[in-house]
Amino acid sequence: MKKIFSSMLIGVSLFSLSSLANAGFKDLALGHKNAQAIEFLKEAEVIGGYEDGTFKPGNTVNRAELSKILVEAQGITPDEDQYNNCFPDVTEEWFAPYVCYAKEMEWVSGYADGTFKPEKTVNKVEAIKMVINSQGFAEEMQECKEDLYEDTDQGAWYAKFLCVAKAKGLLEEDENGNYVPAEGMTRGNVSENIYRSIMVRKLNKSAFNDEIKAQVDEVKTDFKAEREAVRAEIEAAKADLKAMKEDGSSEEEIRAARAELWEDIREAQKENREDFAERMKEIREDFREEKDALKVKFKECRDQDLVYRVDSDSCEERPYCEEDDDENEDDDDNEETSTGSTAENESECRKRPLKKIMELKN
Repeated sequence: MKKIFSSMLIGVSLFSLSSLANAGFKDLALGHKNAQAIEFLKEAEVIGGYEDGTFKPGNTVNRAELSKILVEAQGITPDEDQYNNCFPDVTEEWFAPYVCYAKEMEWVSGYADGTFKPEKTVNKVEAIKMVINSQGFAEEMQECKEDLYEDTDQGAWYAKFLCVAKAKGLLEEDENGNYVPAEGMTRGNVSENIYRSIMVRKLNKSAFNDEIKAQVDEVKTDFKAEREAVRAEIEAAKADLKAMKEDGSSEEEIRAARAELWEDIREAQKENREDFAERMKEIREDFREEKDALKVKFKECRDQDLVYRVDSDSCEERPYCEEDDDENEDDDDNEETSTGSTAENESECRKRPLKKIMELKN
């Protein structure tokens, strides 16, 4: 896996948050068709360029890169301790938190063989599906009646996504009025799609047009402020989790608190898309109370030599360890003993008493 992505690490700067000394990019002329979109996303710190000062708008993007930009466009920097190992080929790489968060949000999915294929170039219709899902437009697919392009299939899996995207004016056609669905999505194209999506959503308009383009500065300011606010709350919550560890909370407590935090974030993003920044403030305040409540529950269970289970919200006995019975029989230390739960390892299993082992053997 490392070899596969060694050459890609440089390319990932496409969506890095690094900024350039100049306002634009050396290879992006003022008259470039995607110039406004690229500049919008760059100033909002959603995308960046290469170290040589270029953007390379004609280069294609892969599935890992697109996952990152879609998540970053929401102001989200997922916790790598929460989001990892969601596909056999997405484990703990730089892109894992973004892909795994996007999967949890149902913005992306894998292939029939269970893999994600992060290094695979995204074609235009695959990218549009991901954009539509991430921008909250999927609910409009059932009502969409827009005629598609001559080179697209009205009955294909992508038709409903393409229908919404076309109706909302998010797409770019070629010189012949076609869409070329199987063509690789370029950096310039995807910037345009996402920029138009944000403009339509923030202004609550039915479709992108020249009137909307005239309000770009106003939207850009609000969008950037919203992203910064969301990011600040998430970073503060991450600091709270770090403080839990420093205060001596067990790994199990921290995992439970982290899981509840990110579940609240995901639900808020789905339900309160336009008020997400405000909702994040409430989530952060609630999180402080929730983590304290969890600490109390874990302690109450621990005092009873039990373990707290978040899914059932109850104290339960730890399961017996899967141990070799012969080794237990010869080990006098195992007689009538049970490994008590500790702050260091809440989920530690119990060793079977020797009497119980003999019963199982007989």
